[in-house]
Amino acid sequence: MPTGRFSNGRIPPDFISEKFGLKPYVPAFLDPWYNISDFATGVCFASAGTGFDNATSNVLNVIPLWKQVKYYKDYQEALRSYIGDTKTEYIIKEALYLISLGTNDFLENYYSLPNTRSRYTLDQYQDFLIDIAEGFVKQIYALGARKMSLTGLPPMGCLPLERATNLVNGNGEGCMNGYNGVALRFNAKLNGLVNRMNEEMEGIRVVFSDPYGVFLQMIRNPSSFGFEVSSVACCATGMFEMGYLCDQLNPFTCRDANKYVFWDSFHPTQQTSRIIVDYLIQNSLIHIKNQQKEIRSKNVMGTYVLVLLWLLLLLAKSSTSAKIPAIIVFGDSSVDAGNNNQLPTIARSNFEPYGRDFTGGRPTGRFSNGRIPTDFISEAIGLKSLVPAYLDPAYNISDFAVGVTFASAGTGYDTATSDVLGVIPLWKELEYYKDYQTKLRAYLGDEKANQTIGEALYIMSIGTNDFLENYYAFPPRRRSQYTIDQYQQFLIGIAKNFTINLYNLGARKISLGGLPPMGCMPLERARNFANTNDCVDSYNIVATSFNDKLRGLVSNLTQQLVGVDLVFSNPYYILLQMVKRPTLYGFDVSGVGCCATGMFEMGYACNERNPFTCRDANKYVFWDAFHPTERANQIVSDHVVKTALYKFLV
Repeated sequence: MPTGRFSNGRIPPDFISEKFGLKPYVPAFLDPWYNISDFATGVCFASAGTGFDNATSNVLNVIPLWKQVKYYKDYQEALRSYIGDTKTEYIIKEALYLISLGTNDFLENYYSLPNTRSRYTLDQYQDFLIDIAEGFVKQIYALGARKMSLTGLPPMGCLPLERATNLVNGNGEGCMNGYNGVALRFNAKLNGLVNRMNEEMEGIRVVFSDPYGVFLQMIRNPSSFGFEVSSVACCATGMFEMGYLCDQLNPFTCRDANKYVFWDSFHPTQQTSRIIVDYLIQNSLIHIKNQQKEIRSKNVMGTYVLVLLWLLLLLAKSSTSAKIPAIIVFGDSSVDAGNNNQLPTIARSNFEPYGRDFTGGRPTGRFSNGRIPTDFISEAIGLKSLVPAYLDPAYNISDFAVGVTFASAGTGYDTATSDVLGVIPLWKELEYYKDYQTKLRAYLGDEKANQTIGEALYIMSIGTNDFLENYYAFPPRRRSQYTIDQYQQFLIGIAKNFTINLYNLGARKISLGGLPPMGCMPLERARNFANTNDCVDSYNIVATSFNDKLRGLVSNLTQQLVGVDLVFSNPYYILLQMVKRPTLYGFDVSGVGCCATGMFEMGYACNERNPFTCRDANKYVFWDAFHPTERANQIVSDHVVKTALYKFLV
C-alpha cells in the first residue's frame, strides 16, 4: 500500500533502523496511524521538497527545517510524558540522528528561481547552506542530541529528470556534469563542517555519510549491482514523472522495479536504497553502531534510533473524516463561479468556449474550460463537486448551505480595483455574506446555522487584479499615491480588516490565498517584448513580496484572534513549476493560453468563433491569457489541500 514514501517500497531510514536491530519501518511524526509508543524507537519529521534554505520549502509549500525542529521539541515533550524524564534524557542522548537534505536547495531553488541566483554566487550559496547546517546541528545539540549523521548530496546531475532535460549533452542521455560538480563541492564543505564540529563541540559524534560514489557507480555500471536500467526510472516514461504524474493509470510503468536504479524521475527504488544503506553502514554509520554495541554490552537499556530525514517524504495520511459542513468563498475570477453573469460588466465568461469541458459542456461564468479550484477543494473535503455563485438564480439556500461563492471576476482588495470593470467590491461580497447568514438561519435554524458558520471553511483568493488592473494600469492614480511597498501594506491592511470582520461574524477556519506568479501569465509575457516574451520578473518579485506580507498577517492574526484557525495557501510555486517545467505535470504548452492566440484574449475576446483555439486544453497550463485550465486548477487545488488545508481535515 502507498504510505507517502517516494519509492516502490522502503526508504533508507527504514533499512537503517532494521540494521540497528529496531523496527523495519520508521513512521512519520504526522501520521495519525502512529503514536508516541511507536515514535519512542523511531520517528521521521521529513518533508519532500524541503531544504536547508527556508525559501526552498516555500517552492512547494512543505515543512521547513525550523518547523521540523519544532515538531522534534513536541516529540520530546510527548516522550517525557510517556516514559518519564530519566528514560527520555537517555533516549535523546543515545539516539542516532540522520540528517539528509540539500538536493532541493539547488534543483528546485537556486537553479529554478532567479531571485536566489541574483543574491548569491554558487559558492556563496553553498556557504550559506553550510552555515544553516551548522546552526541546525548546534540547535539539536543544545536539545540533547549527540550522535548524528550528516548525509551528502547524491550525483544529482544523473537523476532521470535532469538527464532527460540535458538535450545539449547527448540528446538527454548524459548526466549534467555541472550539477554533479556542485554536489561534490558541497559534499566536501559538508565533510569539513563535520570534522570541525567533532573538534569544537564537546561530547558530540558526527559522521559524514556520503552516498555520492556508490550511487554514481550504480548509475554508470548498473549490471554490477544487479540492475538493468539506470538512465530512466520505472514509473511511467521514467523521464519526467514523479508525484501525481506517477500514478496507477500510466501504462508505461515497468513491471519489475528491481531492475531499475530509479523508481521515479527523482527518487531511487527500494533495492537502490537498500544498497546505499549497506554502503553507509559499512563506511560511516558503523562507527556509531559500534558505540551502540558497547552500550548493549554494559546492560544499559535498549538502543533507540531517532531519524530526521529531509530528502524523502513521509506524509501523514490525510483524512476527510473531519466534518466541514460548508465551503464559503470570497475573491476574484480565480474563484468566481458566475456572479458576474448578473452584472453589466465586460468581465464575464458565460459564453462558449468557456466551460466547454464542464459537465454538459456549458459555460457557467467560470473563467476556465471547466471547473475552478474551489470546486475541486469542495470535492476534496467531502462536499459537492461544484460551489455555486450566490447571485446565480438557478440555486437557492438549500444549495448554498453546503457551499457558496461571493467572488467577482476583476475585483480586488482595493475598492478602486473593482471600479475598473464595474464589478463587486470586497466590502459588497461581505454584505452578501451577511445576507446569506440571515437566509441560512431561516433555513437551518439558529443553532445549526451557527454551527455551520463556525465549522465552515472560508476561502479567500484575491489580489492579482490590484496590481495588474489597478496599480500598474493607466491612469496611474495609485502609483501617484503609493510606492509599490506602500501599496502592498495598504492592501494588507484591507485584508486584515476583512479577516477580522469575517471572524466577528463567526468564521473560524480561514484560508488566505497568496498571489500566483503573475508575471508568467500569457498576457504579461506577450507584452514583455524586451525580454523575448519571458516571464516579467518584476511582477513575480512583487507577488512573492506580497505573499510574504500575507504570510506574516496570518501569523499575527493567529496570535491576535482567539480560537481562529488561519492558514496561508500559496499557489505561487506550484504554478511557477508548471510554467517552467510543464512536461513534469503532463502539459505541452505554458507560454500561451489555449483560447484564441493565447496571448491577449480573455472574456469576450475568447469566443467560440476564434479559429485559433486549441483542441485539447489538457495540454495547456493556461486556458486564456489570464486564467489556468481546469487541469491546472486541479493540480493547484490538490497541492493547496495537501500543504495548507490538510490541517482542517485531521
